Amino acid sequence: MKLVALLGAIAATTLTAVPATAAVTINGSVAASIIGVSSSTASIDAGTMFTNTNFTIVGSTTGGFAGISGISFAISSLTASSGESFSFSSTFGDYSGVVSSVAVAGDVNNRTVSAYVLGLFTPSGLLSGYDAGLASTTFSFTQSGMNSATSGSFSLASPPAPIPSVPEPAIWGMMIVGFGLIGGAVRYRRRSATVTFA
Repeated sequence: MKLVALLGAIAATTLTAVPATAAVTINGSVAASIIGVSSSTASIDAGTMFTNTNFTIVGSTTGGFAGISGISFAISSLTASSGESFSFSSTFGDYSGVVSSVAVAGDVNNRTVSAYVLGLFTPSGLLSGYDAGLASTTFSFTQSGMNSATSGSFSLASPPAPIPSVPEPAIWGMMIVGFGLIGGAVRYRRRSATVTFA
C-alpha cells in the first residue's frame, strides 16, 4: 500500500512540475517584388485576376522571417475582389486567406490595384519551431498604360498588418461636393468684396 501511495505522489509531482508550453507564433514580415505578373484584363482594376506562379523573396525580411531570404515559392492567382480566396505553399510554411480590402488608384493610363488578405500562416521547415497564427498578405500591382506590363509587390506580416482604410465611394462623393462648396464660397467672397477709394 505504501508503494502505491509513493508512486502516486511521484506521478503527481512529475505532472505538476512540467510547465505548460505557450503557443509561440512568428513575429515579423516579408516584403518582395513580383516579376512577370499577368492580368486577366487589358487595364487592371478591381476584379482583375493577377497570376504569377513562382517568385523569389528578394526584398526585406524581419523578425522570425529573417532566415528565409532568397527562397522561391509558388502562389495562387489573386483576384482583387473582396471575399476571394488566396493561398501559397512554401518550404517555410503555408498560408490561406480571404481578400478583405481592395483599393484602386489612378486612371486607365496609370493605375495601381492593392489587395489586403487576412488569413492563417502555418509555419514549417525553417520556421517549424513556431505555431500557426493569424497573418496578412498585402499586394500592390501597378500598370502604366493599357496592355502594358504589370509589376507587383507582396508582403506577409505576422501578426497581421492593420487593414488599410479605403474611403467608400459615398465618402469620396461627399468630399468632392465639400471641396466644391468651399471653392464656391471662396469665389463668392472674392467677388462680393467692395473696393473703396479715399
